[in-house]
Amino acid sequence: MSAAKVLVFQNRFLLGGQERQTVLNVRTMDRSRWEPVVACLHLEGEHLDDLAREGVRPVLFDVGRRMLRPNTAWQVSRIARFVREQGIALVHAQDIYTNVLGSLAARLAGVPVIVTRVDLGHHITGYRRPLTRLACLRADRVLVNAMCIRDLVIREGVEPDRVAVVRNGVDLAALDRAARELPDPGLPEGAWIANVANMHHPVKGQTDLLVAFREVLREHPSARLALVGDGVRRPLLERLAGQLGVAARVHFLGFRRDAPAVLARCAAAASSSHAEGISNAILEAMAQRLPVVATAVGGSPELVRDGTTGWLVPPGSPGALARRLCDALADRERARRMGARGRALVEREFELGQMRLGYDALYEELAGWRVPRLIAGTA
Repeated sequence: MSAAKVLVFQNRFLLGGQERQTVLNVRTMDRSRWEPVVACLHLEGEHLDDLAREGVRPVLFDVGRRMLRPNTAWQVSRIARFVREQGIALVHAQDIYTNVLGSLAARLAGVPVIVTRVDLGHHITGYRRPLTRLACLRADRVLVNAMCIRDLVIREGVEPDRVAVVRNGVDLAALDRAARELPDPGLPEGAWIANVANMHHPVKGQTDLLVAFREVLREHPSARLALVGDGVRRPLLERLAGQLGVAARVHFLGFRRDAPAVLARCAAAASSSHAEGISNAILEAMAQRLPVVATAVGGSPELVRDGTTGWLVPPGSPGALARRLCDALADRERARRMGARGRALVEREFELGQMRLGYDALYEELAGWRVPRLIAGTA
């Protein structure tokens, strides 16, 4: 029996946690069971190079910069025709735009469709909100990566048995290899706190973190803060660091392919978001055995077990964030134990193989394609 074709449909392949999960899904597919066919709406992004290394070049369906225009209907019909001509067994849409267009095209082509929700929708505004909800209501399955997102889509009207929870996967072997490399450029001496997040939206709460860090420096003057990420808000954050008098101890590192090497040389990690799904940044910090101080929002409490793998603080509370970061720097032995428990949690619940099993079970159910599942050491 030939492999079943799965259309993996992504808006674009910029650096980001969701895009990285898409690449991991494609990379880990058993080619004897699944043949990934990747399509996108914009042929751009750093992760295109990762797909190229897997021998995959996405098919482009160019809808332009606005979805509500006549060309979109034409592209939906093109996608549906492509699905039929290629013998696609299942469409797996990955984000807001492909959820809407992919669900329409799959219906026209007569194949099942999975839509994906990986956050609480803080960025879904205007006409996109009802369209997103409609796509979820019409999909065969809604794939989420956190229980809080499952609860959200059920509140929006999706039947519970059509919601599938598949946790993010962490490629621990690749992260460990990257962590052993020296960061380039290197990091000055100091007690480092890491925050990995984009700087496109205030939801990531970096302003709270900068205010909190001013308090941390009063107790730990050797501390340094590494902000890994970039975006339109970076100049604002750089100005704020100057206004707070902490600019000399705050390092804006931009997007870093060597983020694991940076994390491996830090004492703690901070997540100051006001909304999250399952944060890849938190998972990767835990994988590097760092205690994590995180705001108790969205899926973060599913990762950070308060007092066990780190600490949870209220969102928008720089004082509470500062106190727990000081705790992490003051008691290094306790922090080390927390980091070890965090690593064990990632190995147990978020290892890449767990994600693969979840995807395979979902694909088999919808594609109607059954094969014996192999277990290590058996046939």
